[in-house]
Amino acid sequence: MKFAVKAWSNGKARSGILQLGSCPHNIETPALLLTTRKGLPVYIPPDHLSSLPSPDSNLLHFSPLHFLEGISLKAISNIGGLHPLLGLHDHIMVAVPRDSIISIPDHDSTNRIGASFETPCGRMLIKPADYMEMISSMRPNLWATLADEVPAWASEKRNKASVERTLKWLDECITSNSHAEMPI
Repeated sequence: MKFAVKAWSNGKARSGILQLGSCPHNIETPALLLTTRKGLPVYIPPDHLSSLPSPDSNLLHFSPLHFLEGISLKAISNIGGLHPLLGLHDHIMVAVPRDSIISIPDHDSTNRIGASFETPCGRMLIKPADYMEMISSMRPNLWATLADEVPAWASEKRNKASVERTLKWLDECITSNSHAEMPI
């Protein structure tokens, strides 16, 4: 992964180009990250994606938790991941466990074992190994690790525990990823 800065502003913002070995295109930053439901943008049929400005519409965010119901991880893996499953070979898929509508982190139920989410399937405890199984099956171009998210009003002790858990889960995810030999 490489990031080349193109310009700086006085306010310390920057623009640049992100290059990922697993991505078909370079990503100019800042970039539009289209939110999806199960990998497809809501209210935009897949055949209309090509009519959106490119490369601005090539970056798609999905939550692996959207796939807890429906098609199995083994079937997704056998197909070759989300790109062939959805027929979106020229798009960059970015996996982030949370979204702001369907898979909402539940800070009260998260524990040292894994992160808890409120999903349409009910409350789910996702362990780092389970999350990495989802990632290795779906084969996104870019993914974010599990995080122990806490509300702004959490105590300093709870914030410290959250940081320690997130770092522990990141290490577990990286270890699982290195065994799967999939790019980060």
